Amino acid sequence: MNADIRLLLCFPSVSLARKAVRSGVDLRLVIAEDERQAFGTLASDHTDVVDPDDKSAVTRTVAKVVQDHRITHVLASDGFPAAQTVPDSAGAARILAEDDRLAEVLATSRYPMIRRATATGADVSEAVARIGLPVMIRSGQREEVVLRRSAELAEWLNGAEQGPFEIAEFVIGPEVVITTLTLDGMHRVVGATAKWMTSGGVRYLHPAELAEPVSRETRATVAAVLDLVGYEFGPAETTLVLSERGPRVVSVRPGFGTRTIARLIEIAAGVDVQTELFRALAGGQVRPSSARWFAGAEHTHAAPDSALYVVAEGPTPETVEALLDRGRGVALSPDPPSRRSGPTA
Repeated sequence: MNADIRLLLCFPSVSLARKAVRSGVDLRLVIAEDERQAFGTLASDHTDVVDPDDKSAVTRTVAKVVQDHRITHVLASDGFPAAQTVPDSAGAARILAEDDRLAEVLATSRYPMIRRATATGADVSEAVARIGLPVMIRSGQREEVVLRRSAELAEWLNGAEQGPFEIAEFVIGPEVVITTLTLDGMHRVVGATAKWMTSGGVRYLHPAELAEPVSRETRATVAAVLDLVGYEFGPAETTLVLSERGPRVVSVRPGFGTRTIARLIEIAAGVDVQTELFRALAGGQVRPSSARWFAGAEHTHAAPDSALYVVAEGPTPETVEALLDRGRGVALSPDPPSRRSGPTA
């Protein structure tokens, strides 16, 4: 155990707290009164109870716990370094979480974000002018159109509804989601997951197939972006488009990230993102991630934020994609398959 590290988890799930306890990290919990029994003896003598709906009480309780127990790191249940009592970590995380603020930080760097805006009606033309053609416009019904010339924009506006519309700079290239763990300002990549749209929804494949030069450039970009905002501690997911001119930042989300991606990393590489962060905090050796297996998932357009999705695994990307195609529209249990004797879906 690292005696200098003391972690506070705010309103975690029992499974998250259990992983922290098993890692050996010096841990305290802030939980709700009705969760006391669920946590049982997990960390009963290291637990403070507060009403989560009383924001002032939560702030006071967290501040007191941090001061009384010399807490060094604070995480919300989703892995967000959220407590204002640890301002450096929280401030950087908030910048990462707000696209407009992050875009301002990166605007003059080598890593500018893909320009985006939300607009309705007559404001669409102004938004497109700010971003510059070509653009991709997505409606609330998730229909997408790419406009490359002014004449195409004028024609589209003639038949367009009121909106609102999501407008983004159109950058050609595959999309990849990089999962990282940061401790003491050191950023470790634990996974690179390919992401793309299909006729049925959004598909993910882990690990993404990247040539070594592209992989190095992608990792360097993610580390540089996290450094630019001063992100010293916490997990994060960075989405990039790998254009011909290099990686372009789509978004960065501090926290444990997309549940689907975390699951695929565990299936393919045997790495649990939450456990690895706690192991690092406890001073343990973090296991290297070397996926020799592939896992994929697809969320349908009908329920993009739902826990219902198709998942598959196998020895090659082609095998996984074939299984996903076959299983599209089938919702599986959220628990990862327990056997890997062959490709499964």
